[in-house]
Amino acid sequence: MSKKGNAKRSKGRIAAIASAAVVAVVFAALIITNIFVPVKYLSAYLVARGERQQGVLTVTFLDVGYGDCTLCELPDGKVLLIDGGDGAFANTLSILRKLNSRGIDKIDYLVCSSVLGEYCGGLPEILRYKRVGTIFIPQLENEYVTQAFSSFYSAAHGIGAQIAYSSYAQGFRGEDYFFTFLSPSQAGDPQGFYAALDATVSQTNILNASAVMWLEYAGTSFAFTSSAGSAALDGVLTDYEIITKTGGDYAPVGDFSVELEECDVVSVPGHGSAQCSSAKWYDVLNPDVAVISVGNNYSDYPSAQALADVCSAVDQPLLTQVRGDITITVTAEGYEIS
Repeated sequence: MSKKGNAKRSKGRIAAIASAAVVAVVFAALIITNIFVPVKYLSAYLVARGERQQGVLTVTFLDVGYGDCTLCELPDGKVLLIDGGDGAFANTLSILRKLNSRGIDKIDYLVCSSVLGEYCGGLPEILRYKRVGTIFIPQLENEYVTQAFSSFYSAAHGIGAQIAYSSYAQGFRGEDYFFTFLSPSQAGDPQGFYAALDATVSQTNILNASAVMWLEYAGTSFAFTSSAGSAALDGVLTDYEIITKTGGDYAPVGDFSVELEECDVVSVPGHGSAQCSSAKWYDVLNPDVAVISVGNNYSDYPSAQALADVCSAVDQPLLTQVRGDITITVTAEGYEIS
C-alpha cells in the first residue's frame, strides 16, 4: 500500500474520531444543560432578566390562548401565579419565558383555580422547573375528577411544597396588600360546591367549584373569577349581602376584608362563557376594567350574553386574543394598563 493511501486512511480516522468527539461533547452538554435548564424550553431561558420594583403590584394576564394564567408580582417582591394554561408546548414556553424575563425562579404562592385542563394543564411542567412555596388546590376527595387535575395533583404532592386549600377566607397578606378566596366554601359544607362536585362530576358542578379570588393593594382591587359558574358568582353576592348587612367583615384576612363595590379590575370567568355570566355580579362590582383570557376555540367565546353583561359595567373589555399579554401596574397613585 502506498504512503499516499495510508495518509488518506489516517486522515479519515482522525476526522471520524474528531466527529465522534464533537458528538460526545454536544451530547454531554445537552445532558448537563438539561439538569439545570430544560432543553425543550431552552429559548425561554435565553432572555434578558429584568428586575422587579419594590412597592409596586404588577398583574399580568398572560396570553395563553384558550386558557388562563395570571402572574402577580407582589409589592414585597413575592410572586403569586394563578393557573398555568392548558399545557400546550407553546403556551408553557410562553409562561416560562415570562417568568424568566422577570427574574422569577421561585413562585411563593401558586393557585390551581379549576380542575379544567385550560387552567391546570400546564401546572405540572411549571412545578417541574420552578421552585414553589405554597400551593392552593381545590379541596376535593376525588383527585381524578379530570385527567389534567389528576396530573397536577400528583405533581403538587410530589415536590414537597406546602399544600393549602382554596376555600372562603383562606389566603395570605403582606404589610399593605392581601389575597383571599371568596368561593367555594370549605369542603365540609354539605351544601357547598365542593360537596356537589365530589358527589356528581358534571360541567355545572365543575364550574361552580372553581375559585373566586380577591387581591387588593393601595386601594386598587382585582376580582379573579377562573371558570366560576353563574350560581357561584350569585352565591358570593348572597353571602356578601348577608354578612355585611349584619355588620360583619366579608372574607377577612387579618386586618383586611373585602368590599365588592370597590372592585377596579375583574377577570371575566370561563373565557366569556354564557354558563359563567351574571348580570348582577357586574352590577354590584361595577368594575372599571374587565379582562377576558380567550383564544381560538371550537365554541363561540366570548358569548353574546357574557359580553352584554360585562358591557353593562365597562365600555370595552380587554381580550388577550386581541391585545396579547395585558399588564396592570399598581402604585400608591393608582394603576396603569399596558
